Amino acid sequence: MTRPRLERTLFGAAAALSLSLGVPALAADHRDAPTIDDYSAIDINDVYMFRDPPNCSPGPGCNLVVALSTQAVADPQFGPSYHFQENALYRLNFTTRADAKPTAHIDFVFSPFGNLRDCPNPQMLPTPPACQTFRAVFPNKVVIEGLTTQGTNGATHNPPVVTNAGGIKIFAGPRQDPFFFDLVGFNRAIASGDPSKFTGADAFLDKNINAIVLEFPLSMVFPAGSCNLTPPFSTPCGTWAVTYLGHFNKDDLERLEPHPDGLRQVDRMGNPAVNTVLIPGPLKDEFNFGQPKDDVKDFASVILNQILTLDKRFGTCPQNATSAASCNPNVPLLASVAVPDVLRFASNANDGYPNGRRPQDRTTDLLLTLILQKQINDGTTTKTPCPGFPFLRPPLQLGTSLPYTNNPQTCD
Repeated sequence: MTRPRLERTLFGAAAALSLSLGVPALAADHRDAPTIDDYSAIDINDVYMFRDPPNCSPGPGCNLVVALSTQAVADPQFGPSYHFQENALYRLNFTTRADAKPTAHIDFVFSPFGNLRDCPNPQMLPTPPACQTFRAVFPNKVVIEGLTTQGTNGATHNPPVVTNAGGIKIFAGPRQDPFFFDLVGFNRAIASGDPSKFTGADAFLDKNINAIVLEFPLSMVFPAGSCNLTPPFSTPCGTWAVTYLGHFNKDDLERLEPHPDGLRQVDRMGNPAVNTVLIPGPLKDEFNFGQPKDDVKDFASVILNQILTLDKRFGTCPQNATSAASCNPNVPLLASVAVPDVLRFASNANDGYPNGRRPQDRTTDLLLTLILQKQINDGTTTKTPCPGFPFLRPPLQLGTSLPYTNNPQTCD
């Protein structure tokens, strides 16, 4: 498989970026800030992390599954039109440090869509299929190349293309959006201060996303003994995703400050709803451009003020209160989970948010309950993941008979 010049450029810039940085409203993070709203293919919706088999301890046979989703609210009827960004870098950062400085990372770059020479055996086909390739770099310079799975207009999804290499599995392609949330009810409740405004209607019910799903040995990023939990909930380990856009199209990037290494960070994602709920509108871009290691310094006071504002609106803090910490007993737990904004991992605790995040976890209910000091259940139904890799459910497809509705697909 040839390696496009653009990929060499991106990985050269990524290496320089690692040195210069020290290794670097919709709910969750779907289209959460003005700048990233223009770049749906690198807009990170959600990050998931859990173990396979569940709750295993670091050692032989214990794998970590990490998934990140992009392309928010993708329409199943336009399945073939969604691809990964070719002039971008997708990075998963991992840390075993209390200060949230990265200790390992996994990088992805993608070829242009329709790069026919990289399709398998194109000379044997009268019309080579359009395709997109990826190149992934894991810790210890493990490099894996493969093909993405393409969307289709058929009534059934294309079988997932899974790349297996040295105990690592990789999938990149369309899936059903695993996120579930009553977006309309949330916006009405926040505007009114009335939690009864939740409707139970899942705004993401009939939507797809693009996903990168990885499974690899847990010890590759979290060595044994490095990720123990200290009550009530404190662990130095965690992950977050970042996307960088290559500074190649100057017309599109005039309002983005160019990075000296040729890349510009445009989005990041750790915990669900942090940017959406706890960062005010004027600061959402600044938050996405930031680093978790700086969150305490740059955003802790902003987040505390936002909690206080919301609690006053919902009547759980008195109107004359001047500190969220003085009237919301959940502030220490919220801080340990989300400041810095890293999805946490503890090897001596069971999987399930806030220890990692499984697709079925009711993350937004939990976070809103802690923030608002009121029991929140938005009424939506969880989406059960598949039992095996790539775990996220196959993409929805339009049926072929009346009534023409989106067809749920069976697990691969």
